[in-house]
Amino acid sequence: MSLTPDQETTVLMGAVTAPATHDLMNVLAIINEHAGLLSDLLHLKGSGALPPEQLEKSIAAVEAQVARGRELLSHLNSLAHAPDPGPGGPADAGAALEEVVCLTRRRLHGRLTAPAPSATVQADPMKLRLLIFRLLEAASHPEQARATDITPTLGESTLALTFQGHDAMELPGAVSALAQDLDGSLFRTHNTLCLTLKRG
Repeated sequence: MSLTPDQETTVLMGAVTAPATHDLMNVLAIINEHAGLLSDLLHLKGSGALPPEQLEKSIAAVEAQVARGRELLSHLNSLAHAPDPGPGGPADAGAALEEVVCLTRRRLHGRLTAPAPSATVQADPMKLRLLIFRLLEAASHPEQARATDITPTLGESTLALTFQGHDAMELPGAVSALAQDLDGSLFRTHNTLCLTLKRG
């Protein structure tokens, strides 16, 4: 059964926000755990000096989780504002790529091999994110928990996104149609998908 564009957007929002909010709950749990440890250490102070290595370890863990939480919230906020320019765009394809990879990392294990460059494309910002999500989903194998490498390549007038899978990939016709709808071209080999988008 084929989904309407609104249904596809709803699927995207659920697929992206569910793992991100789960990760945020983990961030809060780890911060809470270390806050409890620090509290216990303070209560033990009466029996001698606080072990500095334990304090440093807990503080570093809290700082790392705060940074992780900030990254997730920043990308969730960006996703929430993605439709702001309207269906005609423009959209920053590099930012959309970073967003989808970050927010789905728990499930799809995407990994950028290079920083995603800023690249403006005239495309519906939500359809662009949906296309990136569908390509990452096609290239990844969540049950194997292996990283799926994504390589962004900025050309003179294009941005190419190469998704390196681990096995042969099937590409649903709806994904090809979505790429064409965004004026992009899609190339598939045995275990690689490459999306090329026109910049400007």
